[in-house]
Amino acid sequence: MIYRKVNILLLCWLWSCSCLGTQLSPLSLRVVTENFPPYNYQTDKGELTGVMNHIVQELLKRLGSKQNIEVLPWARAYKIAQEQPNTLIYSMVKTPLREDKFHWLRSFLSLDINVYTLPATYRGKIKQLTQVQQQSIGIMRSSPHENYIRQHFHRDERHVTTNVSYLHLYQMHQLKRLDLIVAPSRLIRYLNQQQQTPIEKRPKAIFKLPFPYQKKLYIALSKNSSQQTVSRVKQTLIAMEQDGTITRLLDKFHLPQ
Repeated sequence: MIYRKVNILLLCWLWSCSCLGTQLSPLSLRVVTENFPPYNYQTDKGELTGVMNHIVQELLKRLGSKQNIEVLPWARAYKIAQEQPNTLIYSMVKTPLREDKFHWLRSFLSLDINVYTLPATYRGKIKQLTQVQQQSIGIMRSSPHENYIRQHFHRDERHVTTNVSYLHLYQMHQLKRLDLIVAPSRLIRYLNQQQQTPIEKRPKAIFKLPFPYQKKLYIALSKNSSQQTVSRVKQTLIAMEQDGTITRLLDKFHLPQ
C-alpha cells in the first residue's frame, strides 16, 4: 500500500514538473504588424511605441519569446500571417471575409472610421457616398473597408487610389491630389499633430462608415498554428487582463477600452 502511494506521489510530481517545464519553455512565434499610429508604430529612431506594441511586447516577455516584432506594409504582413504557422498579427479588424482565416484571440480597442474632406470643401455631413461620387478618394490597401468603398463609392477605378501608408494618403490629401480619404479618427488626430497641420487645414469627417466597419482591433494567430500555441497565447492575454496589465497600458496611453 505504501509502495503504491509513493508511486502515485512520484507520478504526480513528475507530471507537475512536466507542466511547469511546458509553461516556462520559450514559445517560438513570428510577429508581424504595420505602422498604424497611434495604436502601434515606429518612431524616427526605429523604436516601437503605441499601446498595442506595448501590449504585445509584454505578451512576448511572458511567453519567453525573444522574436523581434516585424513592422511591414499591411498587405505583406497579412499575407505572411495567412501562410505561415505560429504567426501572430496585430492590430487587425475582424470581418466576415477574414473570420475563418485566423484564430482571433483578444480585442482591446475600437476603431471609428470616417471619410474625410478638406475644410475648404466641407459642406456638412452626408448620408450616403453617392453624394460625392465624382470626387477622388484614397483608401489603405488591403484594409477592411477597401471592399466597402469599392462597392459603394464609384465604379470608375480612376476615382479610387490605394496606398500602403496612411501618411502618404494624408499628404496627398493635403496637397489636394485626393478629394477624400478614409481613415480611423484617432489616426487622423495623430497625423494632424505629427505633421503640424494648421487647424484651418485639418481634414473634416463627412461620413461615418456603417457597422460592421466600426470594429475592434484584434490580436490574432495564423490559422495553421498549433492548438498548443493558440491556447498558450490566449491564456497569457487573459492573465494580462485579469491582473490589470491591459487596463494600465490603456490608461497610460489615454485610450478607453
